[in-house]
Amino acid sequence: MNKGERTKNYIIEQSSSLFNKNGYKSTSIAEIMTATGLKKGGIYNHFDNKDALARASFSHSLNTLKDKYIGVIRSKDTASEQFDAFIDVFSSLLHDNIVVGGCPLMNAAIEADDSNIDFEDSIKEGFSGLIKLIEGIIQKGKKQNEINNELDATQTAISILSSIEGSSRQWTMIEFKFLH
Repeated sequence: MNKGERTKNYIIEQSSSLFNKNGYKSTSIAEIMTATGLKKGGIYNHFDNKDALARASFSHSLNTLKDKYIGVIRSKDTASEQFDAFIDVFSSLLHDNIVVGGCPLMNAAIEADDSNIDFEDSIKEGFSGLIKLIEGIIQKGKKQNEINNELDATQTAISILSSIEGSSRQWTMIEFKFLH
C-alpha cells in the first residue's frame, strides 16, 4: 500500500467514527480536519466531496461490523450459540466497543429518513445482509433440530432484527435521559 492509499484509509478510519457519532450531514469538514490533522486539500485530494467521504466511511463502519458478526458466528457450533454471539456483538455496539457511535446501520437509516444521504442503497444492503445472516442461523438451527422447521426464516429474521434494533434505540434514549 502506497502513502496515498494509507492516507486515504486513515481519513476513512478517523472520519467514520465522527460520521457515525455526530451524523453524516452534521459532521463538518473542520471536525474531520481536526481528527485527521490534515488540511482541507489533504482530504479532498482523496475524495471528490464530503458525500464521497461519508459513503466510504459508512462502508468502512459497515464492513467492520459485518466482519465482527461473521467472525463470531463462524466460531460457534450451534444456532443457539450463534444467536448468543450475535446478541453479544449487537450489545457491544451500545458501548462503542466495535464502532464508535452505535450501530452504523440504524444511525444512518434514522438520518436518511429525514435528510438526503447519498448512500441509502448501502443502508438497505446492510440491513438485508444482517437479515440474511440471521436467516442463516435459523436455517442452521432447523438442520440441527434446534429450531422448528415450520418457522418462516425470513419473517423471523426480520422480526428479530427489528426487535433488537428497536430495543437498542429505546435503551439509548433511556440511558441518555438518565445521564443528563
